[in-house]
Amino acid sequence: MSLREFCVLMLVCGIWGLHFVVMKFTIVEMGVPPLFYAALRISCLALILLPFLKWHAGQMKAVLIGGLGFGALNYAFMFPAMQLTTASAAAVTIELYMPFSILLSVLILGERIGWWRSLGAGLAFLGVVLIGLGTPSEAAGQGFALGIGLMACGAMAEAVGAISVKSVKSISPVQLLAWFGVVGSVILWPLSWVLEDNQMSAFAPDTRVNFGLALIYSVLLVSLVAHGSYYWLLQRLPIHTVAPSGLMTTVIGVAAGVLILKETPTPILLLGALITLSGIATILYRNWRLAKSLAAKTITEVS
Repeated sequence: MSLREFCVLMLVCGIWGLHFVVMKFTIVEMGVPPLFYAALRISCLALILLPFLKWHAGQMKAVLIGGLGFGALNYAFMFPAMQLTTASAAAVTIELYMPFSILLSVLILGERIGWWRSLGAGLAFLGVVLIGLGTPSEAAGQGFALGIGLMACGAMAEAVGAISVKSVKSISPVQLLAWFGVVGSVILWPLSWVLEDNQMSAFAPDTRVNFGLALIYSVLLVSLVAHGSYYWLLQRLPIHTVAPSGLMTTVIGVAAGVLILKETPTPILLLGALITLSGIATILYRNWRLAKSLAAKTITEVS
């Protein structure tokens, strides 16, 4: 990994990690309805990427399911969860995306994962359960455990989207993001209209500037810059080199919640986070070992 690639990776982790603080502040401190925030964000993304929207015959089922996971249901669960949980706990819980992906790859794709990755997935789930059952920080809202559950559902939705997108061939990330924006808009706007009210309060004189900045951060920095840069890194580096970025994102998210939002890192949160991240690290390490072994085997066969 070159210095430039390392800097880009750190930029991606920083943008994603700080996004938990941005969401928490926008939804709780400014009182913006979470589904409205999510719907407006994803629709802005769809409008920006509209020129890249292209129908892909034979692959649209996988693309649309991917959009349902990545562009709709993940936000439908994750944004409302921020009303109930803390930025720190949310940053840890979203890491369940990886063990959920492993579980789905076994159930749907028939992959074999071995006991090391099974152990890692088990530790990740155990850590999140401890966080959900523990005494929450004072910064959390009522229904903290429900918030953790919703965030876990968001991670599950992302895993479903990832499994679906895995079967997609020769479609650029920008085109996928464009479809994710369309699918998300179709799902999230009706949810906001049915489940929320007073959406226009986001544009009140005392909140519209901050809400506009939060929206710009979510759309331009998170969706375009961070995701685009992440895909750029995946094209240049082995996936086992880029994948550990999730751990750094979580660390930044927890640190930002403590330093910026003044969240109290309770002992149960720290213990749960340690167990969860240990599980994720175990999975990542095993993936790295398998990739290294496969590469060595390929070189031997070629020789």
